[in-house]
Amino acid sequence: MSSTFQPAASSARVAQALVQVGAVRLTTGQPFIYTSGWASPVYVDTRLLMSDVALRTLAMDHAAARLAGTVAESGVNAIIGAESSGIAFAAWIAERLRLPLLYLRKKPMGWGQEARLEGRLPHEARLLLVDDVTTDGRSKIAAARTLREAGTAIADVLVVVDYGIYPDSAARWAEHALALHALTTWRDLLAALREAGELSPEAGAMLDAFTADPVAWSLAHGGVGA
Repeated sequence: MSSTFQPAASSARVAQALVQVGAVRLTTGQPFIYTSGWASPVYVDTRLLMSDVALRTLAMDHAAARLAGTVAESGVNAIIGAESSGIAFAAWIAERLRLPLLYLRKKPMGWGQEARLEGRLPHEARLLLVDDVTTDGRSKIAAARTLREAGTAIADVLVVVDYGIYPDSAARWAEHALALHALTTWRDLLAALREAGELSPEAGAMLDAFTADPVAWSLAHGGVGA
C-alpha cells in the first residue's frame, strides 16, 4: 500500500474533498479565535466530512495508505483518538489497519494515570494519536505527554489538516520526538478554494496575508502571538 502512495496527490484530493463539503469557512467580519488563542480568518470544520460517506471513505482510505508504512516500521499497536473530533476518524482508521482503538478524554474521569484513557491498552502500548486539525502543535504535544505519563510510547500523530504555517512548529514536534502526519495542509486548502472559484479578490488577498504571516494577522485581530 505504502509503495504506491503519493503524498502530494493525496493532500490535494483531501483538500478538494473538504472544500466540496463546505468545511472551509471564511470570516465575514469577526475573526475566528481558536482554543489555542490564535485569531484566524478561516475555520476548517473537518466534522462535516464525517457526514459525506463517499468523501469520508476517500479521506480515510488516504489516511490508511499514508499510515501503513509507519505502523509497520514503528510497531504501532493501537490507534487513539482525541476527544471529540478525533474519535470518529481514529475509529475508521483503526478499522482499516485492523488495530485496537482507544480515545483520550480532554479531562480526567476518575483517578490514576489512565483517568483520561478509554479502552484497553495493549501490552507495551505504542500508540498513534489521531485528531482533526493542528495549528502550532501545542495541544497535540500536550496530549502525547499525557499518554507518555500513562506509560505508553507514542512517536506519531495524524491530523486531517495541518496548517503548517505557524512559526517553530517543526522544531516543536522534533523537540518532543513526534512525527506529524497530515492528510492535507492549509496551503493545499487555499489552492483548492481558488480552483473551485470560491474566493473573491478581497478574500484571496486576506488569506494570502494570513498565510504569509499568521502571527501578525492574529495580533492585528485580537489573537495571541508566537
